[in-house]
Amino acid sequence: MTDKDFVEHDRQYSPDKSMFILNYSLDTGAFGFGNGGNAVLKISDTSKNLKQFNLPDNLIMVKWIDNKTISARIDIIPFIRSGKNIEIKDTEINGVKIKVSPFDYIEDDYHLDIEHRETSPNGQLELIAYRYLKDRNNLNFIHVSVINKGEAIPKYGNFFIASMQSDRILNGTWSKDNTLLFYSNSNDTQYIQYYFVHDKPDIKFEVITDDALYGSKYRWMKAK
Repeated sequence: MTDKDFVEHDRQYSPDKSMFILNYSLDTGAFGFGNGGNAVLKISDTSKNLKQFNLPDNLIMVKWIDNKTISARIDIIPFIRSGKNIEIKDTEINGVKIKVSPFDYIEDDYHLDIEHRETSPNGQLELIAYRYLKDRNNLNFIHVSVINKGEAIPKYGNFFIASMQSDRILNGTWSKDNTLLFYSNSNDTQYIQYYFVHDKPDIKFEVITDDALYGSKYRWMKAK
């Protein structure tokens, strides 16, 4: 913590105040390089190398349960998107147990809200863009699925799953030859490739960059 590049963002004390979770980073200037994380510390640890007390980088929403236990969640969306196995396991840092649970950004009081639903010109497939939310004031990220006409909507997008930062794909439709046309802007187009689902349906698609219509947008919105 005495490092000149150290930046403290937040600290969360245990109920008995004997330990705290420290959210920190290292500010290395204009290039933006650095690291940090959430460290589980005793007061006496503040003069030590904090990295040895860091929680794994993929743990989010960390909070104290009691003086010796912390709850944390792991974002499972990247695993769903990549098709990799999801490994959820508890761990221990600095004598404190970390109870880990999965998180998919769908809370108990959220509902599925469809932004766009369109049947392909040949009548065989449906393009569906949807998200999970409590209300329209706080939009969650978009899921995009392509299903056979009349099939149930998958819980998670089977073609594309966006992120909290941006939907990346900001509109979509079918062309006359049953090709999917997705629209985005120049900021998001370069990142779109990382959000397609690994085993997505084998459907021809094209990404069109249109800053005139979508340059200032970051969420796929229902057509008016």
